[in-house]
Amino acid sequence: MDSIEQAEKIMDGSEIRYKTIFENTGTATVLIEDDMTISMVNSELERISGIKKSQVEGRMKFPELIAEADRAKVMNNHRLRRKEGGSNPPRSYPCRVIVPNDEIKECILTVALIQGSRQSVASITDISKQKYLEREISRISEEERRQMGQVLHDDLGSHLAGVEAMSALLAGRLEKQGHADADLAREITGLVNQAIQKTRAMIQGLVPVNLANTGFMTAVQQYCREVEKAFGLTCRVLGRTQEIRFTNTAALTHLYYIIRESVHNAAKHGDAGNIYIRFEENPPDIVIEIEDDGKGMGKADPVRKGIGLVIMEHRADLIGARLKIVENPPGGILIRCRIEKKYLL
Repeated sequence: MDSIEQAEKIMDGSEIRYKTIFENTGTATVLIEDDMTISMVNSELERISGIKKSQVEGRMKFPELIAEADRAKVMNNHRLRRKEGGSNPPRSYPCRVIVPNDEIKECILTVALIQGSRQSVASITDISKQKYLEREISRISEEERRQMGQVLHDDLGSHLAGVEAMSALLAGRLEKQGHADADLAREITGLVNQAIQKTRAMIQGLVPVNLANTGFMTAVQQYCREVEKAFGLTCRVLGRTQEIRFTNTAALTHLYYIIRESVHNAAKHGDAGNIYIRFEENPPDIVIEIEDDGKGMGKADPVRKGIGLVIMEHRADLIGARLKIVENPPGGILIRCRIEKKYLL
């Protein structure tokens, strides 16, 4: 056997090993060419997407597997990965993959260039079940908080109100009689009143807004009025909000907190004079924008800014929303939250 035959045998053996590894990685794996054509996939991709290898390899562009809302991001990262001297795109990031019947699976996409080539290899990890469980845990947690707040309001709150009324009546009678313990009775009434205020504060913390009874839009507008009064600025809700109706209380709670956190940060830390909350329908999405004319994120406390952003992104992730935060060139912040309408109904 000459050296050429030996080299070909080694290469053949390597190719077999690489194909075996590729096929048995445990996650859906895709080989992507420079023009985004899919040249090879493993069987796990068939399981995730429901599309056969024969329909994919050499026939489909990678963005065709990706949900429309994430395609631009995937294509931009593909270009940046091949651009010399450009900014490095994230190696791993959340991405939605299309499955039969136009349903969507939530996944983590991990991509890397193959050294010495313009090909890239991508692994797609299905996290749909994990995300479903996270949302269920969040929903159950919010429901338990609501129930606890309701019990405090209906049971303990009304009980304390009755005790306060009785102690006030007793104090009044003792005062008329000139009894020495009248002042003590008044003090007891004051202590009971303090207990009522603390109970109300606890209820407010557990159930800051009753979305089911008040209505989501009404709750947002009510918070805007509170912010205007507290900070002396303009905070307005814009858009054809009367035509938008939501019913998913668990998702609405997270969305309400995202809006609340955005507005609070703009008012307290951004020194904004005007804050606008816009609601728009852009089928299949609902788009919520919170825009302010403050000083932006550049001068904000980096610790506070980081924590607030992480919490907002986590809430958005729990309800399947996409959150984007950008600084406006004239000043201020624009926060855009996109969520498919089906997650709110």
